[in-house]
Amino acid sequence: MVISHTPNLAAGGMCAWRLPSDESGPAAARSLLQQVMTRLGLRRDVIEDGRLAVSEAATNALRHARPEPLGSCTPPELWIWARTIPAPQLVVSVFDCARGALPRASGTGLLDEHGKGLGLLAAFTAEWSTAPSRSRLSVQRTPGKTVWFALPLPSDWPGLNLEVQPGTAAQCLLLNLGERGYSGARSSGDEGVFVVELRGLNVWVLGGQFRWQAEPGRCVRRPLVDLQETAELVVRHLEGIPSASPTP
Repeated sequence: MVISHTPNLAAGGMCAWRLPSDESGPAAARSLLQQVMTRLGLRRDVIEDGRLAVSEAATNALRHARPEPLGSCTPPELWIWARTIPAPQLVVSVFDCARGALPRASGTGLLDEHGKGLGLLAAFTAEWSTAPSRSRLSVQRTPGKTVWFALPLPSDWPGLNLEVQPGTAAQCLLLNLGERGYSGARSSGDEGVFVVELRGLNVWVLGGQFRWQAEPGRCVRRPLVDLQETAELVVRHLEGIPSASPTP
């Protein structure tokens, strides 16, 4: 599987692929992530950490989240995008349709042949967690979960200084959420303020940020360039999970 084009991750783009539902899935995930990271010019050690981590996440989807009978659910998906908050990072997510099959770190040593598990993610990434989400590639917009992790990007990541038009950002967020099964509308007000209106949530676009009220007294803010990050947080909010949870 060779990548012929990589979207502009620094400008809020993302990569998304279906992974094989068989034993070749982890190898496909390693190959795809390595190609993206190589194109971004990341250090060899960061690439190797990413390969180890994505292999574990894809293996978890294969062993613990594969539906029975096989073929009764959407295949696993690999998503890659960049974020600037809390730092320039590459976010890698493996989606599967088994929302209730949550992974658990074993607590055993990393050198234990049968106990490495998700401890690899904690050892080789800046952050990792699991979160409910919805498929990006399935026509049915299948609900499920992601196992995700973050890897460091260079401190001079170009997305840090990128200016994004609020109207464009609002429309892109609306389209992104619409593809996940959430209908809504975009409205505009004075002085370049836009609102993405969804059932149960309004996302304001102003001052170079997406903003929404996660709960009384707490407002979530994300830079406009962190489009994919924002979309995942909004999906989690709409699925009934507090946005204060670790970012996907």
